[in-house]
Amino acid sequence: MITNTGKDIIGKYMLGQAPAYASYIAIGCGAQPLATADPYGDYSTKQNLDFEMFRVPISSRGFVNESGTEKLVLTAELPTEERYEISEVGLYSAGFNPAAGAFDSKTVFAFTQGENWQYHTSVAATSIPTITEPLDDPNDDNIIATTDLVFQTNSDNSIFYKSPRPERYERCRFLNNIILIRGDDADLTIDPSTGSSGGHFVVEPGSNHIHLLSPNIDFNRNSPIDELRFAFSLISKDGDSTDVPDTVRILIEFSETDIENVGEFARFEIELENGSGTGGTYDFSTNRYFVVKSQLQELYQTQGFTWNAVTVAKIYASVIVDDLPSEDYYIALDALRLENIATTSPLYGLTGYTVVKNTDAETVVKNPNTSNYIEFRFIIGVT
Repeated sequence: MITNTGKDIIGKYMLGQAPAYASYIAIGCGAQPLATADPYGDYSTKQNLDFEMFRVPISSRGFVNESGTEKLVLTAELPTEERYEISEVGLYSAGFNPAAGAFDSKTVFAFTQGENWQYHTSVAATSIPTITEPLDDPNDDNIIATTDLVFQTNSDNSIFYKSPRPERYERCRFLNNIILIRGDDADLTIDPSTGSSGGHFVVEPGSNHIHLLSPNIDFNRNSPIDELRFAFSLISKDGDSTDVPDTVRILIEFSETDIENVGEFARFEIELENGSGTGGTYDFSTNRYFVVKSQLQELYQTQGFTWNAVTVAKIYASVIVDDLPSEDYYIALDALRLENIATTSPLYGLTGYTVVKNTDAETVVKNPNTSNYIEFRFIIGVT
């Protein structure tokens, strides 16, 4: 679908006032794929992808006749090296927002091994182990066998392809390396005396976290309405179990120090409840891949916090069953993104958008070290 922004830019392009209306194809993973019988949504007001992974320049343009309908076809080549799972596609008039400069949208964390995340307990901070063999090895029973509370693995680990995991979208989508945190690694409770919408998180004694030292982030010059978007999955230890947890809580803290409750901080507090939640309705039995967003001004910040003083990023995760953290689930960290929505340009924007649609409502997997092309087709008509 061509967006309202796209109509405006195409009009300017036809008048010679804009250099391009579609120069890049953006690939995203945030939307839930559609089945063939599902209707497309109204994407006319769409300003950006739910969770953009990358953009590639359009390499060819042309027309095709599809079932008697003439369509404009835009083609681009996907990156060869990495793995991606695609659930949404967009057109942009440029590769970046020229008005935003260095403060444009970007991936903040991808949770790759090169980022050097560490597991921090009350004893010490240690490296996070990596598991490359099937997670249910040696029993091949769809049950995660490791006793590690935190570990790294690949999104294409064979266990994530065993039914019913793909049907409920447990598999992560951004790149191939993910970090899993067991649901009882931390205990995050709610202090009802703080905050205006039910209270802020309390990190209970004995809780562990992962952290990244010197994360090199500074959002001081971004607008307060720019957004942080966090993509993650909820994963069952026993893939054949039909049980679902009550609540998922994740705390992403940007702090001056790694010492608990010391120094200034900003907190991205995420709480999803099965059946209902402040951000909408969540059905953990049918969908377990989530993108949660928060404006920078909505983060829970101490009075003296500034982004340029951040020396550590910490992440706590807790999955609640019957009011207690549960060892039967994991949180899989996929990516954190900054979306600049405040800086606008009359010649730049999302000009077209669609969600992936196929027979089984599946994501489209771009495997690593493969050559692939993507096409964006749309109809231009006169009414």
